[in-house]
Parts: sequence; structure tokens; C-alpha cells
Amino acid sequence: MLSVLLTLTVLSHVSAKQDCIPDEWEDWTSCSQKCGASGTRQRNRKIKILPTADGVQCSTLDFLEIEGCNRECYNGGTLLPTECLCQKGYTGTCCELDIDECGNANGGCQQRCVNELGSYRCECFDGFVENEMNVCKDINECDDNNGGCEMLCMNYYGSYSCGCVPPKILEMDKKTCATENHCLTHPEALNCTHGCAIHNNQFICECPEGYTLDETNFQCVDVDQCQADPMFCAGGTCMSSPGKAICECGIGRGLDADGIKCIDVDECKAGISQCSHTCVNRNAGHVCLCPAGMIIGSDHKTCEDENECMRDPPPCSHTCVDLVGSFACQCPELMELEHDNRTCCEIGKCIRPLSAEGKTTSSEKWIISISVVAVVAVLVIVVLVWRMLKRHISTSEKVLRAIKHGDNNPPDVYYNQNADAMELETRGMGVAATVSRAEQYQTFHRKNVKSYGAGEEMETSKSL
Repeated sequence: MLSVLLTLTVLSHVSAKQDCIPDEWEDWTSCSQKCGASGTRQRNRKIKILPTADGVQCSTLDFLEIEGCNRECYNGGTLLPTECLCQKGYTGTCCELDIDECGNANGGCQQRCVNELGSYRCECFDGFVENEMNVCKDINECDDNNGGCEMLCMNYYGSYSCGCVPPKILEMDKKTCATENHCLTHPEALNCTHGCAIHNNQFICECPEGYTLDETNFQCVDVDQCQADPMFCAGGTCMSSPGKAICECGIGRGLDADGIKCIDVDECKAGISQCSHTCVNRNAGHVCLCPAGMIIGSDHKTCEDENECMRDPPPCSHTCVDLVGSFACQCPELMELEHDNRTCCEIGKCIRPLSAEGKTTSSEKWIISISVVAVVAVLVIVVLVWRMLKRHISTSEKVLRAIKHGDNNPPDVYYNQNADAMELETRGMGVAATVSRAEQYQTFHRKNVKSYGAGEEMETSKSL
């Protein structure tokens, strides 16, 4: 009875009308785009209390909010509804990439093209000057102080050189003339192993780059720059070869301004990473990262929208709708989303979630308490019934055990020889005449008595 009352109380409480009550909003997700016209972010919240069948039902819009974010264009670009309109010299989703005009037909320049952020310029090589028609014209260096030559100045297209009137010869400064060619007239000049030059009207032996004169000043020997300068190519690999040394810094590293040691190149700051969103510099390299809801493309630079609906397993139990940087789950008719915003269940039959703090509400605690009390009461009743049955069976076992051992006249047993049953009187009744007045007795069929081995004795007694 107690369990029935408790069950009715719980049912009456549960059946009370209850509207859907949402929980607090969670934090906004990171923006799906760093810039541009399609950046979005979203936030979710769960169901705090589910509605009853007659209560106000939950709506998907109550648990998912999406808004625009980071919608801007770089380098003076104009934001349009679906894209960025870039100024001249820039390109990319957010106008973040500079166009290298020099990469297309040298920018239209006659000689040298120099790319700049958002623009470029044309320059002339050394020995040329740009005229009013933007054409590179040769400079006649000999018109200016004879080009610095002591005797002869000869102009060339884009350059010039000095000369001497024989028998004089040009010295190693390429401008001064010596009185004679000592490289030919001096006997010791023949000992130069690599070359001879005139300096201050005297001959000296020359060596090519990467070599130096030995102590005789005639022989050229190789200079091992890797050994001569320990600081050369620090942080990289120095490879020495005859006449030169090569410094290999590896991918993502390069020589510093002095050209003597290898340092990390920050591709992100240098603007050479070409990452569409986030660039993270690393030692000897960099990586391009994407915001939530996007994945890196095959070029490892451009972020593309991820179609979450194509995941395995699918994120939604029924219908999945791909959004820019996110996705949304939808349910068929007569079904609604669970508190996880992914699983569909029948309206009013979704599993009640815990509150945002991970604790049950006061109403939930009340229902749980009543349920526990009801369960305990049912268990107590079951135990009492079980003990009564056990005691009843124990008495029956004693009688059958007595019959098995041939005790046909126990003080509490009466046998009716003319019937197919034996009757058990309550202890203290004593005689068969009082069986009809006994309030408690038990009947045992002969087939049960036979199983205890008393059947033959009873048959013998009956025949007599």
C-alpha cells in the first residue's frame, strides 16, 4: 500500500505541466574566418528542464545562435555582401595578398622591375638612366671627367673602360697607366702561378677568389673558409671546396645580413607564408592553421570550409545541414533535438539532462527522494513475504522428514487412512477430532510423501 501511494505521488508530480526551460548560453566559438565577408561564430546551450507533453516545446533556434564576425577587408579593400573588392595591387579572399606585377611580363619594364606592396616600379641597370619617355638610355661615363681614366676612356653600352697608349699598360686599378709592363719585362714575374698585375708601376702576383698568396708571394693556395672563420655558417652546414665555401642553411633558414651565420626566417612576418588565415612560425619553417569548422587545403596554405556532414560517423542522427564554419542538425516531423543538439527523439521523450552545474534541480531531488523511499518500502514487503514462505516451507519439511523415518504418530500429524491425503494439525491440537476446528493445517498428497520413502509404509498400514 505504501509503495502504491508513493508511486501515485510521483506520477502526480511528474504529470504536472512543465514548459521547456533552456540553460545559460555557452561561450562563443572562435570565428570561422580571419577576415572577409563570410566569417561566423556560434554559441550553444542545453536544455535545463524538458517540457511535458502539454507544455511549451523546445525550438532548435533556442539552443543555437550564429552571428557574423571578423567581416573586414585588408589593404583598403571594400566589404561587399559576399566578397572583398580589392584595391589595385592586392588580391585574396581578404585582399591580404600583394600582387607581384613583376611576375607578369616583367611588369612591362624595359630593364629591372621592383615589386612593392600594392605596386611596383621600373628601374634601369647601372650605366643607364631613365629619360622622360620611361626608356633606359645609356650613360656616357667618359663625358664626366674622362670616366676617371688617366689616358683613354672608352664608352660601351651600359659601361665603359680605361686604356693606355703603348708602351704604357693599365695598372690593376684599371684606371692608372704604368710606364712599362713589368709582368712581361721583370724576370720574377714569370714565377706567378695564377696571374700578374701592375700596381704602382710594379708587378704583383694575383690570385683568384678563394685563394691567397703563400709566404713566397708567388704561389696561390686554397683558403679553407670553414676552418679559417669558425663563425662562418654558424647554425648551418659549411661545405668547403677549392677556392670557395658554401653555406647550407636548410629549409626555413637563411644567412643573416652579414652573410656569416644561419638564422631562422620568420615567414609569417616576412609575408611569404601565403597562409589564408593563421600563420605560426616555427624553427626552420612554419605552418598554416585554420579556425574551427575549416580545414587546410591541398596547397597547405588555404583554409577551406569543412563539410562536417561528411564525417564518419555523421554528427547528426537524422538530417545534417552544412553551414559556413559549422553545421546544424534537423529532425523529422514529430521529433525534436536532444540537449546535445545532434540526436533526435520523440517530442516529450528526450532524456532529461543535468543542470549546467552538473547537479540536479530541487524538483528532481524531490522526485528522486520519493522514488528511493518507494523502492525501500517495496523491498521491505518482499522480505517479509519471503520470510513467511520460508517458515511455512520449513514446517512442511519437518513433517515429511518424520514420515520418511517411520514416525507415523507425531504429536502434530493425523493420518486419514481412507483418504489420499494426510492432514497436519497445529501443534497442541493432539487428536483428529479437533482437526476440523484447527485454524491452521496443511495437506500433503501421497505422491509427495512417496518421494520421501514413506509410501510403502502407508500402503502396508492401509492393507492391515
